[in-house]
Amino acid sequence: MKRAVLILVLLTVAVALPPLYSQWSESRRIKQIQEVKQQARTVFGDRVETVLSELESSEPPSVVILYTGGTKSHLEPCGCYQEQSGGLPRRAYVVEQFRRRGFPTLLVDAGNIFDGKEEIDAKRCEVNLKAMSTMEYDAGALSESDLVYDEAYLSRQRAVATFPFLAPNTGRSNFTQPFIIEQTGQHAIGFVVGEANEKVVSQADVIVALGYPRDSEHIDAVISLDEVEATVSEDGTLYLGCLSEGKTLGMLALWLDTNGKLARYADAQLALTGEVNESESIRQLLTDFYQSVATENTTQDTTLFTEQLLEKQQGNGYASATACQRCHEQEYLQWSATRHAFAYETLLKKERYFDAGCVSCHTTGFGYPTGFQIGEQDSTLQGVQCETCHGPGKQHVGNPKKSNIRSGADTSLCLQCHDPKHSPGFAEVVTLHTKDVDHSRQPMNLEELLTARTARMGKPTLELFVMSYCPFGIQAEEKLIPIVKEFGDKIDFKLQFIAQEKEEPSKQDISPFTSLHGYPEVAENIRQLLIAREYPDRYLDYILCRGKKLDKSWEDCAQKLGIEVAKIQALFDTSEAEQLFRENIKRAAELGVRASPTILVDGHRFRASQLLRASGTPCQ
Repeated sequence: MKRAVLILVLLTVAVALPPLYSQWSESRRIKQIQEVKQQARTVFGDRVETVLSELESSEPPSVVILYTGGTKSHLEPCGCYQEQSGGLPRRAYVVEQFRRRGFPTLLVDAGNIFDGKEEIDAKRCEVNLKAMSTMEYDAGALSESDLVYDEAYLSRQRAVATFPFLAPNTGRSNFTQPFIIEQTGQHAIGFVVGEANEKVVSQADVIVALGYPRDSEHIDAVISLDEVEATVSEDGTLYLGCLSEGKTLGMLALWLDTNGKLARYADAQLALTGEVNESESIRQLLTDFYQSVATENTTQDTTLFTEQLLEKQQGNGYASATACQRCHEQEYLQWSATRHAFAYETLLKKERYFDAGCVSCHTTGFGYPTGFQIGEQDSTLQGVQCETCHGPGKQHVGNPKKSNIRSGADTSLCLQCHDPKHSPGFAEVVTLHTKDVDHSRQPMNLEELLTARTARMGKPTLELFVMSYCPFGIQAEEKLIPIVKEFGDKIDFKLQFIAQEKEEPSKQDISPFTSLHGYPEVAENIRQLLIAREYPDRYLDYILCRGKKLDKSWEDCAQKLGIEVAKIQALFDTSEAEQLFRENIKRAAELGVRASPTILVDGHRFRASQLLRASGTPCQ
């Protein structure tokens, strides 16, 4: 008896241990990756709310000077990882918070505004100046690197800005001036470049130099273009630095005594990370710019793998992942739910789809004649597909051999996109990451995919296309709805129906719509849409109940869930309900979705059998 019990225990351990070890090993791998990357992702600056709270809890400052410098008209970070700081929309929001709190606020830039020689660079700089003007900058200094641009260029940029350009007396006095004095309450603050002249000294209580002054005499503070911590020199001058590319917003709070002399100060670099809200007007300004230049960018210095054999071969080209799927179904299914497959959607969400530097790493074959092209929104080469790692596959599709395709084992190729700037810490854990692209792994299910998408992209969109009388569709709903409830507001769930509108309905037709299972299905589809609109907290339960009782009256499920039958019936007989259904079925028609059930996650189409581990025959 004891021996039998022992054998039973050993068998139980033998069966249970491998899955438990696998789960532990996977958890440990992910934790290692996260820890290494987190250490590599430096967060620049102090939290905005913390700094504002500290200012509000003490004696109000006489003036707050917010400043930038060295931005080179960098509009915003690429958004490759969440800790990235910067961006004009976030900067504008923070500036507005200081003004709303009632602090006397001045906003200036210390120089190095202009950047690049191409026309697209000039347009980008103009957008930057428009945003600065919207933020109501008080002044912007022109550094030596700004002044190397010719007069025509500077005049063009000056025409965009509503604030003065400050520069030493360089003979360009038609669009620059050496100083400006701003009055805040009882105090006058002078901003100079080069040096403080007698007029500034006689009129200003505090003098702030922007850039690199020629002489520190009479100057109270210097906002330089160097990335340095605040220091006070032997002569009492305060030196502050700027973080390049607008990664932070500098803040200098000054407290002046009754004689207008500087009594004390506080400084900070304000973090502009993802927790900071955005200014809607500045976001729209950038969106308009991105859309206007979406097809104007070049592929210069952005083409990947130019030294690889397959990319060099004449006559070879890109065939897309769908061509690979024909022979590599398992590999395709595993890839289809990974971040690589959704890489282009990241650019759309971040509005970087125009930027060749971003597009090259978020699409397949960019820069090659047969690869992805900017502006082709329906391209089959969106995302990081098979051929990014394995090389262009035209020859392999025509004649499958190991010699005309890459194995994908060379991790050095990964580092061309996952470099220190865009993926800090990736090089240290690249061997751990290879498991993410191991095609022998079981493809993600819906819950795993949504978890990955919410962690990376915020709020994913989940769409279920069904026919309400389709048995496989009902089975999919029974598996999917509990997952939708679990994620709640973390996802955007949309129920879409598959039906058609008759081209020329006759007078005898009960409905202008037709569906595979006849009019009862059309009627049920419309009812479910009405219940979803009128009872958003109960419609999922109604769908589950109704799926089990299609042979009975719909009123049974409605009454059970506290849904007012008369109300839904009254709405059902209106043209409003008809239009609601018409708008709903447009989505399936536009996408060419005919099979119930079909699942889309952020626009990517999946089989229910893959994401829900369900089996059945689709209705179509």
